[in-house]
Amino acid sequence: MRKNLAIIAAFLFSISLSAQEGPMERALTDGMVKVTDEIGDFSITDSDGNSWNLYEQLSLGKTVFLDLFFST
Repeated sequence: MRKNLAIIAAFLFSISLSAQEGPMERALTDGMVKVTDEIGDFSITDSDGNSWNLYEQLSLGKTVFLDLFFST
């Protein structure tokens, strides 16, 4: 029983070590994606014609979620 627990513990420990390098780090090393916490201020107009400013919405304490997509 103790041998099984030791094997399971070793397996879980090895998984946690390999989880340190997630998809973000791999993408950065491939040069495909750049992740940053700093975003410059910008304004955008939605499909209803309303204009939105990023820093203005953040200063109001709102959460900003951008859903950008491309279609052909």
